[in-house]
Amino acid sequence: MAEFEKAKSDTEIADVSTNEEWIDISGDGGILKKVLEAAPEDAETPVDGYDVEAHYTGTLEDGQKFDSSRDRGQPFKFVIGQGQVIKGWDVGFASMKVGEKAILKIRSDYGYGESPPPGVIQPGSTLLFDVELLGCAPKKKEKWELTPEERCEEALKLKEAGTEKFKAKSFEEAAALYVEATEYLGDEADRAAEGAEQCCLA
Repeated sequence: MAEFEKAKSDTEIADVSTNEEWIDISGDGGILKKVLEAAPEDAETPVDGYDVEAHYTGTLEDGQKFDSSRDRGQPFKFVIGQGQVIKGWDVGFASMKVGEKAILKIRSDYGYGESPPPGVIQPGSTLLFDVELLGCAPKKKEKWELTPEERCEEALKLKEAGTEKFKAKSFEEAAALYVEATEYLGDEADRAAEGAEQCCLA
């Protein structure tokens, strides 16, 4: 009986095209999604350029696990839509909301194709990912991308955070935050220092 139930389960997983629970999010059957736990209606959905944080467990169609962020106890982070991950993930996570749990079934042309990483994944493999979208946010700009006003705002935030750490007697953390704050000021800080030096020498 147990073997029959297992065979039935395997058949259900394999024949996802006839299962109403599966959603064809790529439009060609290449990426299918089954929602395990829906997110709140007002939850955010990531768009291209967003930082994404997620948990996942990847398995082959026969159930063999090949990777898991949960086993490592550390969420996986990437920038969506930037080619940092397989296309199936970029498309799959773009269809999710924060807090959603789902299964993504990804055909090889949306996965690793004929050139998978070393390990158990064979060329042309269809992959299953049990995923959870933990969070997303616009990617933080690099320092060189910020306007002078934005650089000052970031420096002020870091300075205030450093002051809180200093009050809590976390002196090393406070010092690190102060140093980072001066890095955001960049040329402005250098010019101020030069001006002070000239005044002292005058």
